[in-house]
Amino acid sequence: MRHILVATDGSEGADRAVDYAAHVAKVTGASLLIVNVIGGYGLPSTIVSQFTHAQHAWLDELLASMSAQMLTKARERARVQGVATIQLESRAGDVAQAIIDIAREKEAELVVVGKRGTGRIAGLLLGSVSQKLVSLSPVPVTVVP
Repeated sequence: MRHILVATDGSEGADRAVDYAAHVAKVTGASLLIVNVIGGYGLPSTIVSQFTHAQHAWLDELLASMSAQMLTKARERARVQGVATIQLESRAGDVAQAIIDIAREKEAELVVVGKRGTGRIAGLLLGSVSQKLVSLSPVPVTVVP
């Protein structure tokens, strides 16, 4: 295995996924790509459409900063486990589709995600992002409990 992609949203489940992916990367000698996707604002579109340009810019900057912090934290978790090659990537858009797109672009051979994240449907047994990935990913997906 050469490339493993792990997605993080900063949740405890995502931390477990990073730990698992880092372990697999270290054992197999694979590189680790840690991804955070900035999804929707979690607000109804009617509210978001009323934002001014300045409010959109402020929110975009805030979300980009939070994404960078999540990625940095995840990189440190992976480094502690001894992963030699780690890359970080942040994107915006539909979370599952962005992960699939990145996996294709970067030729990932495995995608690792947590079972539940910080999304609005976190209470479901299998979160919507992980469920969508299992159904649509062109490469194997490991869902970490």
